Amino acid sequence: MRALITGATGFVGGHLKSYLESAGDEVVGLTDDVDIAHSASLFGEFERLAANPFDAIYHLAALAHVGDSFGSAMEVFRVNVLGTVNLLEVARKFFPQARILYVSSSEVYGKVPSASLPVDESVRLAPLSPYAASKAAAEQAVKQAFMAYQQKVLIARPFNHIGPGQSDSYVVSALAKRVLKAKQDGKPSIVVGNLASKRDFTDVRDVIAAYRRIIEAGISGETYNVCSGKSTSVRDLAEMITELAGAEVALEIDPSLARDVEVTDICGDASKCQEALSWKPVIPIADSLRDVLGWWSVRLRASQGSSEDRSL
Repeated sequence: MRALITGATGFVGGHLKSYLESAGDEVVGLTDDVDIAHSASLFGEFERLAANPFDAIYHLAALAHVGDSFGSAMEVFRVNVLGTVNLLEVARKFFPQARILYVSSSEVYGKVPSASLPVDESVRLAPLSPYAASKAAAEQAVKQAFMAYQQKVLIARPFNHIGPGQSDSYVVSALAKRVLKAKQDGKPSIVVGNLASKRDFTDVRDVIAAYRRIIEAGISGETYNVCSGKSTSVRDLAEMITELAGAEVALEIDPSLARDVEVTDICGDASKCQEALSWKPVIPIADSLRDVLGWWSVRLRASQGSSEDRSL
C-alpha cells in the first residue's frame, strides 16, 4: 500500500510512519513547508506527487492543543477546517481512488452525562473548545465530501493517547518529566493541575494500528471511536508514574493550571471498531507509562550532561 501522511513529523505521525513502513507500506510524509490550508501550496505538492498515486491518505495535520486553542481560535479553524477542506478538494483531483482517514478527536463530544458513558459514535456532538469545534466542523466537511462526491473518506475519533515522544504540553508526558526532574534534582514535590479529571487513555502504538485497520477495512463515510473503553483519573496516573519512577514526590495542586472550561470525565465505546475491524488495544497502561518515563529519562540525562559540559 502506498500511503501519504499529513502531520508526519508530529508525535502520532512519526509513530504512524514507522508502523506503516514496518507493515510493508510505502510511506510519504507531507513536507513541513507545505501549508495545508493554502490552496496553491497543497496543489503544487500534490501535483508533484501525482505520478505515483496513493492508495491511502492519513490526515493528521492539525493544531491540536485544547488549552492553546482558546487564544488562537482563528488560526485553529484555518488549519483544522480550511486545511481539511483543501485536502479533500485537492485529493479528489489528483488521487480520486485514495481512501482518506480524517483523524478527529473525542473532544467533539464535550461534556457527556455520566449515565451516557461510555460514549458511542451516535452521541450528539457538543464541543467546548475552539479546537473541539474545529474538529467537529471538519468532520462535517468530510461527511459532505462522502455524500456529494462519494469520496472514500473515513473518520477516526481517538480519545487521549499516550506514549514515548509526546510533548510535555500533554498531561502524562508532563507528569513523567516533572517527576523525573524532581527526582534528579532532589526536590520533594511537583506542581500539578486538576487531578480529578478522568480520561480514556490508549497507547499511541495501539491507536496507529487502529488507523491502519480503518483504512484497510472501514466503511467509507463511517466514524470509528479509537479508545480503551475505560477512564482513569489524572491522580491515579500521577501516582502510577511516581511509583514506576521510584520517586517520593508530593503533588502540589496549582489552580491556575486548570482550564476554565474542561470535560471532567469521558470514556469511549470502541465496540464498533472492535467488532467491525477486529481491533482492540493490547498495551497495558503501566507499560505505556514505563516507556514514557524511559523516553524522558534518556533526554533528562542528556540535558544534564550537556549542562555539566558547559560548566567545565
